[in-house]
Amino acid sequence: MSSIEERNMKQTSIRPQIFAVVTASLLFTATGFHLGWSSPTLPKLLEDTSIPVTQNQASLIISLLSFGSTVGPLLSIVTVDRWGRKTTMLLLSIPFIVSSILIAMAQNYWWYYVARVTCGLASGITWTIIPMYLGEIAEDRIRGGLGVTMSVMLNLGLLMAYTIGPWVSKPLLAALGTAIPVMFLLIFSWMPETPYFYMMKDKPNLARKSLEWLRGTTDVDQEVEVVRKNVEFDLQNSWALKELFTDKGNRKALLVVLGLMTAQELSGIAVITSYSTSILSEVGSGITSSVSVIIIGVIQLTVTVLVVFFTDRVGRRPLLFGSLFSIIVFLAALAVYFQLLANEDDVSVISWLPVTALIGYVCSFSMGLGTIPTSIASEIFPCNVKAYASIIMNVYVFFIEGVILQLYPLLVNAYGIHVTLYIFAGCTTVSIIFTFFYVPETRMKSLGEIQLMLRKCSESNQTLQPVTTPVCSQNNSIYFISTNDVIK
Repeated sequence: MSSIEERNMKQTSIRPQIFAVVTASLLFTATGFHLGWSSPTLPKLLEDTSIPVTQNQASLIISLLSFGSTVGPLLSIVTVDRWGRKTTMLLLSIPFIVSSILIAMAQNYWWYYVARVTCGLASGITWTIIPMYLGEIAEDRIRGGLGVTMSVMLNLGLLMAYTIGPWVSKPLLAALGTAIPVMFLLIFSWMPETPYFYMMKDKPNLARKSLEWLRGTTDVDQEVEVVRKNVEFDLQNSWALKELFTDKGNRKALLVVLGLMTAQELSGIAVITSYSTSILSEVGSGITSSVSVIIIGVIQLTVTVLVVFFTDRVGRRPLLFGSLFSIIVFLAALAVYFQLLANEDDVSVISWLPVTALIGYVCSFSMGLGTIPTSIASEIFPCNVKAYASIIMNVYVFFIEGVILQLYPLLVNAYGIHVTLYIFAGCTTVSIIFTFFYVPETRMKSLGEIQLMLRKCSESNQTLQPVTTPVCSQNNSIYFISTNDVIK
């Protein structure tokens, strides 16, 4: 254990860091609210005669949030280093508020289009900048748990939409959506900017004050020096984007992350999240679709909270394998039910199966595939390429998500729900094979060890330079453990 880690374990407080991350992650709650908005609202959109919306227009309204999110990470390149992480995050509350107002006051379907794209832009930046903010303020010893916190806050927003949506009108639900970004604006204004950004702007005194607040101590001399060295390194490596593709270890890390993100989307999570009410309305269980969705949301949030405590204990790969195997089982069960329903067989005896399978699916997704990829992505990139990797990752995943959401109703109309579910189950089976051969175990490994492991696996001929190439826990993180410490 390095001297910095020992001092942190003894003297620093994690409470300010947790409070800052939870407050910042209210933007994820806003994102989750808008993701979940479509589930209780879609049936109302199709039934509302005052604002006619066709099935194709409704599917576009849902998928536009994902397509808008593909542009957000690119916009973050301009803002995060010019205006700062905190200022950019505070400004994100504006498009979230504007989006909710447009939906509440919609006069025709074009208002929904503009609102969803606007919210998508904010969501895309959120997915890029919150992990960056987290990485620049958090200590390595709590990085895994804090990383999963983002998923917890996202699921909290989903649950809010699921819980409130079925019982209120569309304008009122949208209006309630403004409360989350307003709360974020009021609370996060008191949180500090990251010490990394202050050091970038040659403001070491402000960087020190930020660290003192975050650590709950004035003994931050060594960490201030770490910040300075990391900033110098990043500023000297403007070629980092090229290195992301030319370095074999970085290419392997990018392959792992993009593969896991593909596995997430091809498991059907976006469809389940956006169309769950419509899917459950097709079945004849004894529980209404609205109540079923609320139950699913509560369980999903609960499981995600539990994962916070197990991520650094059980390991990444065991959680992923358990999650993937379980997802296949529950998707197959759901597909069989809808196939029987399509064949007009009597399914009254197993009317409990769809809700049970969906609950099992979201539990399985939340316990591994929904949370672990983000944690792994925060660990396996060195800091000089992490920001670029995050942007590429988010643009890619939101594009894939938008395509899936757009194709889903077409596949259902052409072949039935069961066929799409079988496709998702088949893709998840391939994901197990990918995970087995390519995804490394990062549990109980320092960040320097992870980099050594990636380069050994990729059989790189490059010589590691631990002194000049620090690695970090999150996007442009200010914390690193050198390879020298690992070898010792």
